[in-house]
Amino acid sequence: MRLLGYTRVSTASQDAQLQLDALVDSGVQKRDVFADVTSGSRTAIERPGMKRLLDYAESGDTVVVWRIDRLGRSLIDVLNTVNLMRDKGVKIKSLSDGIDPETTSGRLTPVIHGDLRIAG
Repeated sequence: MRLLGYTRVSTASQDAQLQLDALVDSGVQKRDVFADVTSGSRTAIERPGMKRLLDYAESGDTVVVWRIDRLGRSLIDVLNTVNLMRDKGVKIKSLSDGIDPETTSGRLTPVIHGDLRIAG
């Protein structure tokens, strides 16, 4: 059971350091962080870092993100990505959104992102 991290920024001029620092502070090793610098218009499975993460992750692992929207720009893309991970037995933890699969509230409490409502 490993903690794996994922960061995404849209352009090279943006800095993912805040995301990386939060992941490391939560216990993710830097070597286990997968990253993408790509527009959110690309679906998760089209992003090279996410592809590597999905190939690497195993059942029992937990993918940690700074915010759930790092997984995708649209609700559909986020849900598809979550379902891909769940199908592999991989859990998702979002630090800023309170989604933690190890807690009852993290599994059951809805998280609100602007107009998007995503259940943890």
